[in-house]
Amino acid sequence: MRALHLSLLVWLAVAPVACAGTEERPKIVTMLHPLVVEVSELEIHANGIDRFAACAPPGELGQAWYPPLPDWTAPAHASDADAGAPAAIVPVVDDGSGRSVTERAIEDTRAAFRACRHRGLIHDPTQDGRAAIVLRVGADGRVARTESYGVCELQTDVVECMRDAASRLRFPPPQGGSDTIVLPVAFAPRAGSQSQTTDNDSYTAAAYVAVESLRPELHACEEEARRAGKGVEAWGVFDMKIDKSGHASDANVDPWGGDQDLLSCAVRVMQTLRLAPPVGGRGDVLVRVSFNPRAGSR
Repeated sequence: MRALHLSLLVWLAVAPVACAGTEERPKIVTMLHPLVVEVSELEIHANGIDRFAACAPPGELGQAWYPPLPDWTAPAHASDADAGAPAAIVPVVDDGSGRSVTERAIEDTRAAFRACRHRGLIHDPTQDGRAAIVLRVGADGRVARTESYGVCELQTDVVECMRDAASRLRFPPPQGGSDTIVLPVAFAPRAGSQSQTTDNDSYTAAAYVAVESLRPELHACEEEARRAGKGVEAWGVFDMKIDKSGHASDANVDPWGGDQDLLSCAVRVMQTLRLAPPVGGRGDVLVRVSFNPRAGSR
C-alpha cells in the first residue's frame, strides 16, 4: 500500500540589499502539499463477508478500527432466532473468575478460531489479519445472527468459519431482551508486526473506517444489479478529491472493469464519503472497490 505523504515546503525568498544599506528580512512562504491517502482494496461479497485486502495502519491508541455497529432488534419470537441454529450449543459458563460475558466468549472461541485460521493456511499462507466477529444475541441467549467488521488480510472462508463457530455459543438470557457481543480477533506472525508507521497513520486508519461504513450502500448497489439481471462483478479504482471540510467529490474511476451500471451506482455511494478535514485544506483518497471478485482474480 502506498504510504500516506504529508510534506511541508518552506521557501526562503531573500530580498536584495536595499539602497539605504539595510537588509530586509527573508520572507517565509509556507506551502502544503495535498494530503494523499490510499486505502486497500475493499471486496464486497454477496454473502456479506466483506474484507480489505490489506489492514490499515494501527493509528492512535484506542482509535476505532471498525465502524459503529448498526442497531439490531431481536426477533419477535424465539422460534425466529432458533431457525437454522446449529444443534451443538456451547454454553458460555460463569466460572466464578469475575470475567465478563465477552471475556468468557473470547476464551471459549479461541481454539475454534485458531483452527479456522489453520485451515485457511492450506490455501493461503498469509492469514495474519484481524476481524471483529459480532454476535446478535436473542432473548433466549442463542446467537440469532453473526456479522463481521474490520476484516483485513483474512480470507472469506476463514471469517465464515469463525462466524459459524461463534454462532454455536449460548449466553445467559439478556436482561434487555437482546444483546450484542463483539469478539475482536487478531492473528499476528510469531515475529510480530514489522509494518512501518508514519505521522498520518491515524488519518489513514480513520479513512479505512469511513470507507467501510459505506458497505450497506455498496451492497444495495449489488442487490439492485442482481434484481435487474445485470452483472454483479465489477471493480474500479476510485480517485476522489477531499475538500477542506472532509467531503469527497469529483470521483474519477480509472482503471475499471466489469458492469458499468454497478460502478456508476458505486460512484454515487463513494461521493458520500466523509473524512476529517485534511491538513492544508485539501487532499486525495484512492480506494479500489471490487464486487464479488473471483478467487485469484487480483
